[in-house]
Amino acid sequence: HLGGFPMVILTGQKPIRHSKQGHFQIVDIVEHFRPITKFTKQIAEASTVPYLVRDCVRISMEEKPGPVHLELPEDIAAQPVSDGTHLFPPHPIRRPVPDDKSIANAIELLKAAKRPLLCIAAGANRKRVQNMLAQFTDKLGIFAVATQMGKGALEERSPHFIGCTALSANDIVHVALEQ
Repeated sequence: HLGGFPMVILTGQKPIRHSKQGHFQIVDIVEHFRPITKFTKQIAEASTVPYLVRDCVRISMEEKPGPVHLELPEDIAAQPVSDGTHLFPPHPIRRPVPDDKSIANAIELLKAAKRPLLCIAAGANRKRVQNMLAQFTDKLGIFAVATQMGKGALEERSPHFIGCTALSANDIVHVALEQ
């Protein structure tokens, strides 16, 4: 979740209908996954499998990408499922775009800054961001540091890349941040 990696997690569960086992044997996995996923749900009806799987893939890839979870009980898994051909086609996932006012505000902040410094974090590790980030730092001559999760979004060989933030004090990255 922290890294923003899309992932669909599928777990099993004891039968939820007409089980010969005691209810005490069922662990509430859905509630365990709730704080660490973008979405979690128990599949209670086989006919919903195609919809839920497609929805989980979509949710996992939308901003900010992350893990989603489906729980499949044994008795539901034994039921027939349609092939999903009657589903509407999925829509392409689009990245969010800031409004013009936010962009203009960011430009003014950059123009007013005496020593601007970019801090590249996990949100920058997205498709097609690397090229735009390199163009941005080169054109404006802005230096950048990266968090552990932002490493790689800007080439470390770039003349504008200072380094990665870590726990060490008084290194070049932390001196740049302090200034």
